[in-house]
Amino acid sequence: MNPLTFDHKWVACSVYDSLPPFAIVAGHDSDNDPIYVGRARHSGDLLPAKVIPSKKQAYVAWGGQEINKHNFEILTGHHYEWKSASNGGVPPHALRVGQTSDGEPLYIGRGHYCGSLTPGKVHPSHGCLYIPYGGAEHKLEAYEVLVQPETWLSSSGSHIVPGTILAGHDSDGDAIYVGRAYHEGDLLPAKVIPNKSCAYVPYGGHEHVKHDFELLVGYGYGWVPDGNGNVPGGAVVCGRTRDGEPLYIGRGHYNGSFTPGKIHQSHRCMYIPYGGQEVRLENYEVLVRT
Repeated sequence: MNPLTFDHKWVACSVYDSLPPFAIVAGHDSDNDPIYVGRARHSGDLLPAKVIPSKKQAYVAWGGQEINKHNFEILTGHHYEWKSASNGGVPPHALRVGQTSDGEPLYIGRGHYCGSLTPGKVHPSHGCLYIPYGGAEHKLEAYEVLVQPETWLSSSGSHIVPGTILAGHDSDGDAIYVGRAYHEGDLLPAKVIPNKSCAYVPYGGHEHVKHDFELLVGYGYGWVPDGNGNVPGGAVVCGRTRDGEPLYIGRGHYNGSFTPGKIHQSHRCMYIPYGGQEVRLENYEVLVRT
């Protein structure tokens, strides 16, 4: 199996580069110039940054100062939200942007200050959000945090939206995406193959075709090796049996394919839909939130 992999949507930039497509707006400066979500390295830390393209500037908050950075990354993508928090807390699915040199996670937050809506670093052990503004690092106790909620979108046929989670490939090379669909009272993980205009679920020893399904979209997911019905922390619940048992999404190699399916803990395995059958695999990778 492959090691842990992530779906990063950070674009390396400098103050001289154009804004990449789908950059995430964080707020606005006091003069209403838009600010975007970024991150940059400073003194061993990977820090959330405010990026202001109109001023060709990016800044981080560190050591009581607002520090200018010429090289940074900009977050791009879809399906992000801002949720209220305070005193160093972060809501579920908060976006981990970086970390201190000691390994403490840092999250991206934003807060109102002097007529601006400015992003900065949520530092949980300090109980606050720090923002870079006016040459200094300012402490805010109430703020909003950028989160990546799990988002399932209804779909059918070959329609794929930006941010859909790639799961693997069929034996003929067709791309497979993470989905789910109902069958016989169960909500089941599904393999969605746009080139075939349908999805497939494993159930009762067979592979079943589904023309209506949901797609998982978003960022911050990874795949972790596991087996024998086990799942690691952060595993994504993709569905449930009619009896209420949670089902997780996994993927495994079979007959030249890399196919997703349902991890059924009580059965101590993963089942994938393939070639008209429900195929049992003991070793697999599990989709997790990172």
